[in-house]
Amino acid sequence: MKNHPNLKLCLGIDPNPNKNDLESFRDSVYKHMEILDFCSSSLEHRVIKPQLAYFLSYGSSGILLLEELIARFQKQYTIILDAKFNDISTSFKAYLNFVFHSLGAHGVTLSPFLGEKTIQMAYEEGAKHCGKKARSFVLCATSESSQGHLSFIQSNWKKTLLACSEIRNEIFQGEESLYCTTGVVVAANRNEVLFSDELKESNLSVLAPGLGVQSSDWNVIRNCSNHPNEIIFPFSRAIFSGGNIPIESMNENLITIQQYF
Repeated sequence: MKNHPNLKLCLGIDPNPNKNDLESFRDSVYKHMEILDFCSSSLEHRVIKPQLAYFLSYGSSGILLLEELIARFQKQYTIILDAKFNDISTSFKAYLNFVFHSLGAHGVTLSPFLGEKTIQMAYEEGAKHCGKKARSFVLCATSESSQGHLSFIQSNWKKTLLACSEIRNEIFQGEESLYCTTGVVVAANRNEVLFSDELKESNLSVLAPGLGVQSSDWNVIRNCSNHPNEIIFPFSRAIFSGGNIPIESMNENLITIQQYF
């Protein structure tokens, strides 16, 4: 939606070939890269989100391919590493160094479970390495969550929003241009959070996954047309199908999805 620049299409990089061998995985990654090369000039907002798990499953060879992908597209795209990291402060610092320095990504997803200190570290490190291009997203309201004893974690989404916005306001006081670098993950099917006054008033950026299959209701994108927050919608399977379809089909899928933006 060219009249709604806050809504952004993100290309999810989830290479998951039907054959579980390194050669098939490499071919899948290169298919994704070919589409990224082809469409970089036509996308209004160039954002990609590699899922670390798929690359880790092939060990050092997978990490080398991830490094190759990021190095190749670092200048053309904003790259958010979907890793859902967190740890105690000293260990988390090493994770952040891996993301922002070793790999050269611009953003990361992280868990809030270890508290405000690590969220602050992620926000600060992202801004230090990447400036306004940085994006760090804290898990807030996901599509899969506990229905049992651990359900309290996501039931307290309002407190997660409050914590993230207060941390941002404190560390970027007087630097409102960096507010966009701080965000939360809110699944596209969590309407009670996505359209809440609390989220809108937080002014946090939003990563809204969950529209990855053809049967999903993509009208939520248009329903967000007047949303004040930056909302990034990742699409992976609906475009790339894990790398298991021809490149021509991937391109056709991308063209279809672009009509919603």
